[in-house]
Amino acid sequence: MTSEIRFGWLGEARRAALRTSIAAEVMDWSRAWWMHHAPGEVDVRSIEPDSLYSKAVMPLVSANDAGVLVLHLNGKSTDAIGRHLAGAASDEDAGLAQRIGQDALEDLVLRLRRKAGAMKIAALCPDVTPLALEDARLGAYAVALSLGRMELGLVIDRRLADCLAPSSAIKSVSLVPRQAAIGHAALTVTAVMNFGSINLSQLSDLCVGEVLVGDRRLEDTLHIHVDGHIAVANGHLRRQGTKRAVMFDGVSSQDMQKP
Repeated sequence: MTSEIRFGWLGEARRAALRTSIAAEVMDWSRAWWMHHAPGEVDVRSIEPDSLYSKAVMPLVSANDAGVLVLHLNGKSTDAIGRHLAGAASDEDAGLAQRIGQDALEDLVLRLRRKAGAMKIAALCPDVTPLALEDARLGAYAVALSLGRMELGLVIDRRLADCLAPSSAIKSVSLVPRQAAIGHAALTVTAVMNFGSINLSQLSDLCVGEVLVGDRRLEDTLHIHVDGHIAVANGHLRRQGTKRAVMFDGVSSQDMQKP
């Protein structure tokens, strides 16, 4: 088996394609093996590879030249997995449940390898997790598979990921203009009016109903601020029906680069 390690994260488009590809195979596998299969109870979600890594529990590893796949059973035995799939609760058929669990896991791996176009059979055996599958920086991709209350972890290396979701098959995402990308962001706009100056004694004696008259005229310029920062425009107070309005008459002369 080659010892090549391909460095570099998988992009978000590749990760999404991998999740979709794996989810389709898991759904078919669940339909074939799980007695209580229900589409709403089957879930496949992307996770970080290092969240599955554990020195205390040895996973099941399938490795050959076409790539490496690792199954984390999350502390479950193949017997327990077989019972869950067969919907059995008694201890009478422990041997049968173990065979069902083992056969089902091997079939899942075989389905994924065939999906990737690999023809060679790679056995599924307890082993240590290869270093290349412990970190997304090395191209590893991981998902959590849920069939009802049973959850398994699955990790594939970069070689297998490249076969399941070839980069040439991923449509590149076109960049959009900056204005289109940020055009729908919500901002708070404040119109500030210079009221004028008054004596401090006038403020101390104010009460409800009093009218405070400034020394500025109604047509004097307002300063328009965005999100509480510096003024970005000047304008004048207007009315639009029952709502207050401001008519812009120019860009503010303040330095736009100040924080």
